[in-house]
Amino acid sequence: MKSIRSRLWLGGSGAALTAALLSIPAAALAQTPAAAPASADQVDEIVVTGIRASLRSAMDVKRQSLQVVDTISAEDIGDFPDKNLSEALQRVTGVQISRQDGEGRGVSIRGADPSLNRVEINGSSALSLTVGGSDRAVDFRDIPVEFVSRLDVVKSPTADMAEGGIGGTVRVITRRPFDSKTPYLAGSVQGVYSNLAKEYDPKFALIGSKTFFDDKFGVLLSGTWEKRHLNSNNARTTGWIRRAATATGAGATPGRSTDVNGDGALDWIPEIPRLIIDRRVTERKALSGVLEWRPTDNFKAYLDATYATAKEDVNSSFLQLGASGGLIDYANTTLGADNTVNHIELTSSAAFPMDLAYRNILGDLKRTQYTTALGGEWKLDQWTFDARFDYSNAEVQNNEINSTATVFGVPRAIVDYKGGQRAPNFSFPGLDVTSGQGVNRLDALFNPRNNTSDETAEQFNVTYRPGISWLTSIKAGVQGRQFETDQILYQRTTRLNCRNEASSGAIGAVDVPCSTISGIVDANSVTNDIPFFKTGDLGYSGGVRYWNDNTMATYAATLAAAGRVNDVHAVNPNPNTAAKYGDPGTYQAFLDTWSVEEKTKSGYVQANFDFSNLPVGISGTVGVRVVDTKTTSTGYNRIQTGPASAPIVNFVQAAQNGGYTKTLPSLNLRFEFVPGQVIGRMAVSKVMARAAPSQLALRRSIDVVGLTGSRGNPDLKPFEATAYDAGLEWYFSKDSFISATAFRKEITSFIVNQSSPETIDGTVYNITRPVNGTEKVIINGLEIGGQYAFDFLPAPFDGFGVLANYTYQQDKGFRGRNQLTGEILPFPGLSRKSYNVSLYYENDKFSVRGSYNWRDQWLITPTGRGNLPEFNEAFGSLDASASYNVTDKITVFLEGVNLTDEVRIENNNAVRRIGNETFGSRYFFGVRAKF
Repeated sequence: MKSIRSRLWLGGSGAALTAALLSIPAAALAQTPAAAPASADQVDEIVVTGIRASLRSAMDVKRQSLQVVDTISAEDIGDFPDKNLSEALQRVTGVQISRQDGEGRGVSIRGADPSLNRVEINGSSALSLTVGGSDRAVDFRDIPVEFVSRLDVVKSPTADMAEGGIGGTVRVITRRPFDSKTPYLAGSVQGVYSNLAKEYDPKFALIGSKTFFDDKFGVLLSGTWEKRHLNSNNARTTGWIRRAATATGAGATPGRSTDVNGDGALDWIPEIPRLIIDRRVTERKALSGVLEWRPTDNFKAYLDATYATAKEDVNSSFLQLGASGGLIDYANTTLGADNTVNHIELTSSAAFPMDLAYRNILGDLKRTQYTTALGGEWKLDQWTFDARFDYSNAEVQNNEINSTATVFGVPRAIVDYKGGQRAPNFSFPGLDVTSGQGVNRLDALFNPRNNTSDETAEQFNVTYRPGISWLTSIKAGVQGRQFETDQILYQRTTRLNCRNEASSGAIGAVDVPCSTISGIVDANSVTNDIPFFKTGDLGYSGGVRYWNDNTMATYAATLAAAGRVNDVHAVNPNPNTAAKYGDPGTYQAFLDTWSVEEKTKSGYVQANFDFSNLPVGISGTVGVRVVDTKTTSTGYNRIQTGPASAPIVNFVQAAQNGGYTKTLPSLNLRFEFVPGQVIGRMAVSKVMARAAPSQLALRRSIDVVGLTGSRGNPDLKPFEATAYDAGLEWYFSKDSFISATAFRKEITSFIVNQSSPETIDGTVYNITRPVNGTEKVIINGLEIGGQYAFDFLPAPFDGFGVLANYTYQQDKGFRGRNQLTGEILPFPGLSRKSYNVSLYYENDKFSVRGSYNWRDQWLITPTGRGNLPEFNEAFGSLDASASYNVTDKITVFLEGVNLTDEVRIENNNAVRRIGNETFGSRYFFGVRAKF
């Protein structure tokens, strides 16, 4: 695993190339002629501000582009339509978002999973912050909207674009010093109120820009700071199971069969119903800076950097019932639809003790990301040369701490699902869930995990304009990228118990009296200060709303009672470990400590053409990109020897190589049926997206007794797709248009888990690993969008306007099947229908906007708990904003998100819901100023 310093050294050739390019025109500056004076008939620019200006700017980008692209623009500092980039992107046709704690986090473009999109910040790669490296999805929560001038969603690529997006490429374009040659200082002070967390939080933003030396050198600096209380509550039934009796005849165990009504058919009962309160106090800081030098009209050089960090102090509280461990009281249990219990009562026995856990996930999680770019451009007659060196980094440090108090042998548990929302309603007769009553195990777990990714990139491009009327330019370039992602996991659990439990793996068990355990809970744990599900609708009233809430004091007291400290580097005396907890020391820790490195070389050539003299003007771009990637995965192999009764486990470090070469052609056509008014488009391209790092990681485990095993696959090939677009756009006024685009994606090289024989050291094992499948998924869709300004109406009604979009998608070819019904499942992440509608009004002083975003049901995973599919039910959100210009420099504003307290619902099917999540509403209020 190389250090960051060594990886920067590897990119030095790109920096040298950039520096050489920047130095070429410096000697020629004295010979460069002065810029020509403005023509006599040049007219003054008409300045339009506010909502309509932003919509006009975005509309013009879409109209002029050779590609299929949608844009969101903010003409004024801090005047972005949403407070989160992901939430802003949901306004784009064909884009749907995923949320965490109510905040928009990832984006899906045209049904493609968030990990199958490419995201760039000013042209530099934005990297994933997913804990565990299980995908490449970019987290949009921490980049401030105040930095952003424009968001582009490019749906049809060109050859000069870096590969990596099957759905599309999201381009985050920040403000730059030459956007305005007039110096300015702008900022905002705002408060945020959450009606679930019941907290007021601050946010500050400041941005300044100025040009120097006769407008030849520009500087822009910006920074933000905010603190947020992000709460969400979830009533979950983690799994639904069916279970036959443990034996038949006289040996049968009463209460274990899930045939509740005795009709011979096994019924569905809840496996782990639980209530969850997620609380995250998040502090975010971000900085952005741009230096730009433009000594002549023919040359520019720039250095820019964007940095964002967020620290979450986590306190998530679970009330979790191991319902499948108990005995069913058939006489008091009832069935609802589809052989599913709607009311179940359970008891414990010595052989089948039912457990109830008060679990808190504590500690903190820190995300840090930055992108930097050094580059320049030089125009020399018909030639343009440009080069850049990029460095991107993303790190997430998850210092997870768990404090779990468990009651084994709960006397009686009642879980009722008869409420209108089919959420679990608990009661525990004879047990006080706000005390340490009955607690006979107390765990203190420390699971720090660190994921670090970085990428260096060097790029050189040359553009030639031959002066031929129809051939506007020929462009070619090369790029090298070096990407590496590392994961380190540590594990250690200290367990107090009065049940004579043994130590194993990373668990060190200590026997103490039961009174010691319950005493620690009573002395150090509290109850939640806000009742469960304060916002939203559970479908019932009453029920358990408060329970034991373990604290860091509970965790510390557990360690103290065991005579231990929080040290993952301590000696682990348990067998089949690596002697120390932090080496990493356990089976799971070894398999989750790895490194993946990708070295990519790519080159392209493309030509832009324009046949504007034809009866229907045609312009476009055609090109091809060739990509060669070499992969090296480093990790540990777990090897088990000896008899099954007394296995001996060893962990051996190893490395394995892989790679592939792909050719990616693309064609984009633009038709001017009516110049500037009616535009047609056609596009076809080959695109790709790489596998998740955790799938590429080595992580091999073999059992020499059973001759089985599992591993990652460093030789995985990327997802591939052929994409087609055909669209028509009508721009019927300066602020209004309507567009329709039909699209088709043919996605191949899906990654699936497969078991097959593999020879290791002369022995054949049956190894399960991810491989590229042969199935093809086809997504056909239609996007319709537009905006309309009622500027033809008399004042004051001429300030009204509307923008809306609708997407319809249908897939075929996905081979995932519903385990129960045998039906073919939809493509994961794809909502068949989605739409967004926004109404606005503005005049010189006042503006108001209301937006409703809705998406149809989508498949989360085809094989969730129990290999059952998990769906997210249809979800919509109502947002609104209003602002008032006190002066031409000062604006006050008020905004609200999820005003109707919508609940996000997951299910296995319509009857068996597995999650009801509420995150409440958020209200923003404050003042913006620009001088």
